Amino acid sequence: MLIDHDDWLGYLVSVFINETVTQAKECCPGCHDKKSSPLLHSHHQSGLLEKLTMFHPLVKGTMLSKLPVLVSDFVKKFPDPEIYDEAGQKVLKTFGRDFLIQSNPTFIYYSQYLTPERDAIIGTTSEIHVIPMTVKQAATKMSKMKQPYKKKPKKEKLEL
Repeated sequence: MLIDHDDWLGYLVSVFINETVTQAKECCPGCHDKKSSPLLHSHHQSGLLEKLTMFHPLVKGTMLSKLPVLVSDFVKKFPDPEIYDEAGQKVLKTFGRDFLIQSNPTFIYYSQYLTPERDAIIGTTSEIHVIPMTVKQAATKMSKMKQPYKKKPKKEKLEL
């Protein structure tokens, strides 16, 4: 029997996007300061791809740690006891972990796994409660991710 994991990947993409948008709202200075104009809210100013780029490491790490919860929620939404028994759920965890580890913001954004049909079945996704961070903390984390590790050059001894 051939199993189509596109439903599982669509579910993961949906959770990833929803958590990214939630994180963008939680770290928005305009929301914290209770500003009324959308012009003063950073989560209105940035597009989805920019939000995915900013919060990708944080959301990915949280989703990896919450994979059992996500698998459980997915199995409730796409029930099939013959496929998603204990062994099948273990396969979903492994496949989901590999997918998340290899993911990047551009792939999440442009992937074709989340279709209108899957979105209708998924409805709402399990909230995994990403720990909120400020825009500055997110930017710092992203800059560390983009900079490759560099060894400090050895100081040469000057001979006099």
